[in-house]
Amino acid sequence: MKLLLVNPTRILEDGQLYRGSRRWLIGITLPYLAALTPPDWEVRIVDECFEPVNFDEPCDLVGISFMSHHAPRAYQIADEFRQRGVPVVMGGFHASAVPQEALAHCDAVVVGEAELVWSELLEDRKRGTLRPVYQAAILHDMKGLPVPRYDLLDLKRYQMPAVEHFIPVQTSRGCPYNCRFCEVTRLYGRTYRFRPVPEVIQEIQALGGRSVYFVDDNIAANRRRARELFEALKPLKVNWTGLINMATGKDPELLDLMVESGCKHVNIGMESINRASLLEMNKPINQVEDYQLILRNLRERGIFFSLNLVFGLDSDTLETFEETVQFLRQEKVPMAFMFIVTPRVGTALREDMEKEGRLLHNDWTRYAGWSCVYRPVKMSPEELEAAFWRAYRQFYSPLSILQRLIPTFLDAKSWTIALASNLFFAWGVRRGRAPTAYY
Repeated sequence: MKLLLVNPTRILEDGQLYRGSRRWLIGITLPYLAALTPPDWEVRIVDECFEPVNFDEPCDLVGISFMSHHAPRAYQIADEFRQRGVPVVMGGFHASAVPQEALAHCDAVVVGEAELVWSELLEDRKRGTLRPVYQAAILHDMKGLPVPRYDLLDLKRYQMPAVEHFIPVQTSRGCPYNCRFCEVTRLYGRTYRFRPVPEVIQEIQALGGRSVYFVDDNIAANRRRARELFEALKPLKVNWTGLINMATGKDPELLDLMVESGCKHVNIGMESINRASLLEMNKPINQVEDYQLILRNLRERGIFFSLNLVFGLDSDTLETFEETVQFLRQEKVPMAFMFIVTPRVGTALREDMEKEGRLLHNDWTRYAGWSCVYRPVKMSPEELEAAFWRAYRQFYSPLSILQRLIPTFLDAKSWTIALASNLFFAWGVRRGRAPTAYY
């Protein structure tokens, strides 16, 4: 039996398909799904960002996992294979949130996690008895997970010039918080589940890489678990990057341990400098009065950091954009990723906006974080988009890059990566391409 796993690209505004030669990060989902697949199945992975899908390729089942802004292309791919008599299974955040929509284009949907249903689904395919929906009755305990099949990817494609080649590793699932714009707790639950630390270490050793990207939504939210993991990482002498919350930056002892364990970069959801907007997001853990202290703690330890910012909440004004960029430049933030708040399926934000009649459309291609798909309160959609791109151009302007990176608190290698990334993002922003488009 042959299984084809497809990572769909996205459809551009002119109707063309996005193509690239490289991406910043390796996606963990399809290599992990391949690792869950029994050995009597032959598995191939196609990343459509790099290569076209051969719809006439002989296969017995096609699997597609996708986010909302990839949904239209995912549906096109599924329709093409089904016209040729090949059954299709879908999964991921979008399909899990709206399985009935996905089932108009596929034979089965995996809702939520796949570990406890994937083997059953494959056996059903062999018997020709696929069910429409596969959903585990419980969440997986995260024990005994297989090592993702990165051998099925051309890893050279997942590295930008001057940037380290990071291999994804997952150590936990779920999130203790419940941000209104995020679907993580709907899919993985608010139960914060952990893989046994020895199994995480064994996987890192098996992968053989010196640089690791922890894909956890919040790797340090549980301090005791974080300390156990970071202590275990020390002997490996790997470089790692991951996502943390702002509160971690107020813990000097934990930050020191992160550095000792090989932390080279952290991405942080600062989200906003507007207190009212943070409350709207249901993110009270972010305290604006602590921001300067937190960022100073990171700089003093030479930790390369990037911040995520969300614009367009009901409390935001056009002045919020200017004030945010000014703050980022003042605090010498090496990199920032900006988003227009997006009411994706499966989020509390979308449910509220649907009730209020504020959604403009369901053109999923525009649900990527750089388009306004709803009616803002204190500006028009057009004003919001214009201010968003203006903020990006200001942050990645040549003068801003010089002010933020010179003089530097980073070591030579990290500074080189920061400079290369800033210049690359500046090039893209001037052409109307958000930095997150390259991930």
